[in-house]
Amino acid sequence: MNNSVIYFSKINPKAIFPSKHNGDAGYDIYACFDEDRLIIKPHESKLVPTGIASAFSEDYAFIFYERGSTGTKNIKVNAGVIDASFRGEWFVCLYNANDIPLIITKRIDEYNDKSKNRLIYPYSKAIAQALLIPVPKVHINNIDYKKLKEFTSERGTGMLGSTNK
Repeated sequence: MNNSVIYFSKINPKAIFPSKHNGDAGYDIYACFDEDRLIIKPHESKLVPTGIASAFSEDYAFIFYERGSTGTKNIKVNAGVIDASFRGEWFVCLYNANDIPLIITKRIDEYNDKSKNRLIYPYSKAIAQALLIPVPKVHINNIDYKKLKEFTSERGTGMLGSTNK
């Protein structure tokens, strides 16, 4: 496999491949589902299908993050890592941090719904971004805790708030 190539494949023929502009850090990731809408209840997490799979060098991994437009709507991305060895469909775990339902919809008439009892998000917009990050190759050496504490550091064993920042 070529280290400088990311291979994407559509599991669902309606999927949209991840994309980004030069200068963008993250690749836009889109939902891909067959229903007219996907509803995420208030304070609920849901795995949202993307319809894509990937293959890329083991020197990298993808990490999911919010987009600016989703973060401002209180739509959060829960843990999300795509390892180079994973060949299954990508799912983005979205969390609706709002007190009203989040509706990702394909219906144009719902885009302009100003109802305060639900948050409408267009299906045509990216739901998250994925950043490609390097995965360092390191050796792990298990040692006794007493020996580990001999490695000095500024913080030492100080816990929360110990740096007074």
